[in-house]
Amino acid sequence: MRTSIRDFNVVLWISLILCVLLLLGNPLPPAAVVLVVLIILLNLTILCWLFFLRLDIRKMLNFCQAVRVGNYDQKPIALSRNDEITDLNKEIAAMKEYLQAMHDAKSQMIQNISHNLKTPLSVIMLSCEMLLDGDVEAAQVQPYYRQIYQVSEKMLKEIERLLELNRINHLITLNEPCTQETAMKELIENRIEVFAPLIEKRGLQIEPALYPVKFKGKPEHWETVVDNLLENAVRYAETTIKIRCYPQSLAIYNDGIRLPSAMLRKIFDPYVKGEQGKSGLGLAMVQSIANLYDYQVFAENKTQGMEFKILAKEKER
Repeated sequence: MRTSIRDFNVVLWISLILCVLLLLGNPLPPAAVVLVVLIILLNLTILCWLFFLRLDIRKMLNFCQAVRVGNYDQKPIALSRNDEITDLNKEIAAMKEYLQAMHDAKSQMIQNISHNLKTPLSVIMLSCEMLLDGDVEAAQVQPYYRQIYQVSEKMLKEIERLLELNRINHLITLNEPCTQETAMKELIENRIEVFAPLIEKRGLQIEPALYPVKFKGKPEHWETVVDNLLENAVRYAETTIKIRCYPQSLAIYNDGIRLPSAMLRKIFDPYVKGEQGKSGLGLAMVQSIANLYDYQVFAENKTQGMEFKILAKEKER
């Protein structure tokens, strides 16, 4: 059975009327009169409190309804009280700010994705038109086919990253326990070999310090984490990349650029456009995989360059 503030008001008004009728009726002993008057004053106080409580709740309800339909421009509600209702109002205001930030970032990301897909699609369409119109000589057909294939492959990888990020976030919501473990030393050594040609091409020095440890989680997920962090390090490093893997921790450092503090706070958020026009999906996947297996990831500026750290979350006692 649902009980509302209005029902409580009705009960208080009935009690107040009965007390007044009792005072106006047969004479009462002095002690009884004092008790009835105190009950009346208490009822009036509670009625006043409930009146202002209903007003504040109505304000918060209207605020939430506006946010639900996407009206993020309204200012936070100012309440002249200092209790749990005020705490709730602050949390609602914080929730609105978070939803607005996610909405704005998602809109920006949709624009970025549209641009990332529109550009290669334009290349494919132009190449196909030239082939269909017979503007390409027979000896030059193969390069056009190769270009179409390469651009299509790039588009497919971008879509697969988006789908994989969505799958990982779905697994987080399921909160299912994982018993699988990954040998991180062997995995990192393998990925360094894969990146070796690119590292040599850029003339970078890589300094690994790897302990034979195991992290909770599937190897393919940790491979994605290492690949994204290594790719980021190779892209920005000037001379050196350092990889440290210890029990319950992984750190990858590069001596390249440092990031502004504002960017450090949101660099792992999905839908946020990173440096050099990158979509930031790779780092968003790193954070999602870390959260999936009860790890946390940080980005820290160093004196020269920056470092990404992954640490196991402390278990609640």
